Amino acid sequence: MRLTVAWGIAVGAVIVGLAAGPSAEAQAPPYPPAAPSAAAAAPPASGEAAAIAQCLCLHRDLGTLGADMAAKRHAYDALQAELSRIGAQLQQERATIDVDNPEAVAQFRQQLARRDALFQRSTGPVAGDLSAAVARYNAAVGRYNAQCADRPRDPVLLSQVASRLVCPAP
Repeated sequence: MRLTVAWGIAVGAVIVGLAAGPSAEAQAPPYPPAAPSAAAAAPPASGEAAAIAQCLCLHRDLGTLGADMAAKRHAYDALQAELSRIGAQLQQERATIDVDNPEAVAQFRQQLARRDALFQRSTGPVAGDLSAAVARYNAAVGRYNAQCADRPRDPVLLSQVASRLVCPAP
């Protein structure tokens, strides 16, 4: 994912500024502050402000989609590890199983059925969920790169837009 240093620094500064809030040790000024001008109170309704808002929302969506993709990757990897463990256990038991003992054969078949069920999950729904999450994330990265990467932004306007940002659900 290409992110320009300037854009990343500006977004980071805005996020840190929003998270930090006012200092607990700040003192009231000796006189009341002047009322903010209309231009400072609301960002101008410009194409640039709309583009910044869209990029900030896309950046937020990337984090959400990345976390979803990571969770699905973790579930898939855990399932693959369980398959490997059961496969190794079956290999070991296969070498020592008493084929004349019906109970041992039945237990071995249960293990095989469990392994087969895990394999079906790993190649079916779990793999499908992971694949869909990766596709959603990659599509969002593509949109972000096409619309937002390598575009210098006015830091003041960026701060104004970020302070009033309302994004649709991802």
